[in-house]
Amino acid sequence: MLEVGTADQRDEAHDLAVFVDRLAAAGTDRSTTDAQTQIHHAIAAGATPPGVRRLAEALAASVAELPPSPRTPVEDTASLVSAVRDNTLVVLEDFDAQATARAVAALLADGRRVVVTGAVAADLAAVRDALPPEVVDRALPHLPALPPTELRELRRLLATSTPERRARGEQLLPSESALPDPTEVAQLCALAAGSEAAGDGEWMLPTLLADLDEDRRAAVTAVAENVDRSLAEMPSRAEHEWAWRLLSELIYGQHRAAFDQMLEDTERVIAVLDSTRSAPPVSFTAPPPPDAVEALVRYRGFLAAGGRSRSYFRSAAQRDVQAVLDVARVGTQPPETEDDIDRVIEYLELVERQARVDAACAELGVPVPGDENELAEIAGGLGRVATAARSVSALRHDVLFLAADSPLSAPDVATAQEIAKGVLEFAVHGSGVDAARRLDALADALAALSPATAMAPEHDRAVVALRERAAADYRAAVDALGAARREQHDDQLRVMLLQRLEEGAPRLAAAWAALGETTPTALGFVSFVPVEPLLSTLPPPDSADVVLVLGAGGLGVERLLLSAVAPRIVAVVGPGDTRGESPTLLSVLQRASALVIRGRTAGGRVVPFNAAPPRAAARIGHTA
Repeated sequence: MLEVGTADQRDEAHDLAVFVDRLAAAGTDRSTTDAQTQIHHAIAAGATPPGVRRLAEALAASVAELPPSPRTPVEDTASLVSAVRDNTLVVLEDFDAQATARAVAALLADGRRVVVTGAVAADLAAVRDALPPEVVDRALPHLPALPPTELRELRRLLATSTPERRARGEQLLPSESALPDPTEVAQLCALAAGSEAAGDGEWMLPTLLADLDEDRRAAVTAVAENVDRSLAEMPSRAEHEWAWRLLSELIYGQHRAAFDQMLEDTERVIAVLDSTRSAPPVSFTAPPPPDAVEALVRYRGFLAAGGRSRSYFRSAAQRDVQAVLDVARVGTQPPETEDDIDRVIEYLELVERQARVDAACAELGVPVPGDENELAEIAGGLGRVATAARSVSALRHDVLFLAADSPLSAPDVATAQEIAKGVLEFAVHGSGVDAARRLDALADALAALSPATAMAPEHDRAVVALRERAAADYRAAVDALGAARREQHDDQLRVMLLQRLEEGAPRLAAAWAALGETTPTALGFVSFVPVEPLLSTLPPPDSADVVLVLGAGGLGVERLLLSAVAPRIVAVVGPGDTRGESPTLLSVLQRASALVIRGRTAGGRVVPFNAAPPRAAARIGHTA
């Protein structure tokens, strides 16, 4: 086998193995060999029984002639409990069956797991029969079948069990995934609280929007986006007051025809100016006749149909337009071709439109443009006013019909802008009304997870916190539910382990269940197992706290292998017990400075080893 660990660890394991072999060499029965083998396996696995190691250390100290550890006299036999707490090796001197039974009862009251063993079955029976009535149910003819880890867990669960924890078994707790996220709840609570502080309860827009279906709400949101965007693109109010005043008039239908005509005229004027910027200029040597445009249009049609300009025998169209052609110039020449005629017509129409724009400016209160740049600026402002007017009018219409009895209206631009911002805010963040409804829905869903009769107090607090918009209380309730789930798991495990213990030890299970509610510190047991079967099959590690050996004065050194049963070994010597030839189990413990507690003859006092009578302090002739 490959050896692992440090050199010191390997040396210690070797020394312990040699120590076990020397103890086992004193015996010849099969149980000793079995125990020796089992302990060797434990040492090789790095799980040396603590009782064996402590016994070896005590004997090594005695060989080195180290002074014994201090002993504190104790006045009462029952104070064996204190002695066992502080000492791993104890001798009960002159303890009969009744005194031993009382000592066992004291250890059980301290919650100890005790194994009582001995070579004589009658001695075990006598001690068991002498047990006080209150501990009889915790006495077993064998070790509990439950594994030590599960038995320890059961003792912990019984010791920490409370009526509240036991009530968890009847409660239906919501799973962690079924609980609304505390962060989301906090956001909803903050929104609800902020909305109430801002007056959402009085302003009906959030309520109306919350009542709309998703498609209708999306349509209203789109209109609000248009209003917000178009108003943001409006000219500065300080520098273009006329645009905002005109917008307010347009949404009520005022000046609509004049505005539309002016918008068309300005757009056409700008378009003509842009398209003719590089064309020859049109001029007149004298004012044209009033019907110049009509005459030019007829003449243009005449030319397009294949007519010709003549010096003699002129057509009616040429005669009618001749007065215009005589005073018109395209560049420096009179107009002759179709393109020239078109250029003159376009020019005359441009002049007419410019005159209409100036008149409309005066009518609508718009500054009259002094040049082409000012005209372009006014045209841009008119376009933005038109866009804003359309979007605001659409919003005013939608707001009026949000609901059959909608109390909202948008009487002016400022109100429309405020409503648009409210709609957009609702779209992004929701509202207090929507948040409150969401919280109520979450509370209803959470309450439906368990009936009222099976609802845990923490579950109810979480529901109430949602209804009261108390985010901190809800988070605390969620944390408490996590603890409640752990408590429920513990209680279910307690019940399951108790049922498993009951299968092999029903009286012990019932006694522990009762003690768990009244005296949880007394959750111990005592097992009465003869020496040979106990050594043949050593219990798993951590199965017992104390092994109490009856008739120790007559047992051979090999029985010290019983120290592998528990970390503490207590040797019992009854009054008048015969002593075997040294070395014995008792003499070795005495050599290891075991604490001696005297029975009736010494008044029940704990006697330090160095104050013991010569026979108790006798040293064995050779080391075990």
